Amino acid sequence: MAKVTFTAWKTKAQLLDVRSEFYPPAWYNGPDMRSHACATVEAWKLRGNVPHHVEATALLTDAILHDDGQRNSIFSIRATYSAAFCRFVTGLVDTKVTGPRRTMFQRAMDLGLPASFVELRHEATHREPPSLVVLRKATQRSLEWLWDNYWANIDSDGVGGATVPGHDDSIPMTTALSQVLQEFMRGSGSRPMQKKRKREQEDATAGRLLEVCGASKDGMNAGLAALSTILLDSNLLFDSERKLGDSMDAMFNKWDPVLQQVAGFHSSVLLFLSEELVHNLVLNAATESSMNTQAEGLFLWLEHLLTAPVWELQRPSFPRDYILAVCNAQSTHWTRILAEKLQLQQQDTTAVMSHTQMTASTSPKRLAQPAAVEIFSRKLQEHGWGFAEKWDSRPLGITSSN
Repeated sequence: MAKVTFTAWKTKAQLLDVRSEFYPPAWYNGPDMRSHACATVEAWKLRGNVPHHVEATALLTDAILHDDGQRNSIFSIRATYSAAFCRFVTGLVDTKVTGPRRTMFQRAMDLGLPASFVELRHEATHREPPSLVVLRKATQRSLEWLWDNYWANIDSDGVGGATVPGHDDSIPMTTALSQVLQEFMRGSGSRPMQKKRKREQEDATAGRLLEVCGASKDGMNAGLAALSTILLDSNLLFDSERKLGDSMDAMFNKWDPVLQQVAGFHSSVLLFLSEELVHNLVLNAATESSMNTQAEGLFLWLEHLLTAPVWELQRPSFPRDYILAVCNAQSTHWTRILAEKLQLQQQDTTAVMSHTQMTASTSPKRLAQPAAVEIFSRKLQEHGWGFAEKWDSRPLGITSSN
């Protein structure tokens, strides 16, 4: 007997239309249809049988649309993000209604859901709502997870998938990246290799990563962002046997050659990786402790990217101001140390710029601004940062008398 499946939509084309409104293709330049997609899902819910993935996509998207400081208060924006995120995670990992009794972390592992999602859901439910920085990042990652684990697989064309080099089947991009990274870990974890063989393996891994990221339907940057997320969620950048205070040089030496080759073609990988590192540093309540090994590892990676000579050429892409803002918003033992290093480096940069300007003003011919400073300033402007023309410093709640 044929199995009958009831859906809230009349035809599959309607579901595909809603998908294209939630996740418009890269070539689309028309009006924003996300609000219409949310309204459609709301209507479908009146009919019933709406998959949780579809409902969660609508809730998370609606929270993003609600993120307007001109019309809504910060409290309501944080509450909307928290409610949408908590419902998304709970609907996936809660096993009290059906199925065997398992912990939320066990259920999350079965689904391939990052454990940090469960931790953030617990924090948002039982403690103060997380900061907007954390909630915005978590919401974006949730929508990416929903694409890879539901929306990319609703048609037979493999839309949203990426083909892994050496394989014929189209699979989700995150799965393809994970396979490449795991193969690299298995190869580098064996007995010591000759330098030539090791270099060949690093070159091959970097090339495959670039190929998979380039196959992303949303472009190379989306692939590089997914790569950074997988590196952190899978704990590939850390030694599982490492103890507090141990050196991280072995992991730096393992990953630097591969990541630098990727950065040589697309320097934005440093931007995505450093942002992912600082988000993981402030996202988990356990990382607030000065005795947390994972938190120390995250801090050491950020310090390495910020100060190591091998990353000097790519360092203009390092989002110093953004990371400093996150550290100031989430003050912990490790973020305070990181903020001090960032501020000290900023002071050194300012001193160099002042010295350059003084030299230029006393010289018969004005010197050109250093290329690195120009690149750094341009990158800041691309991400919405800039230098204030005038800074009016006064206590909160005090208005100017002018």
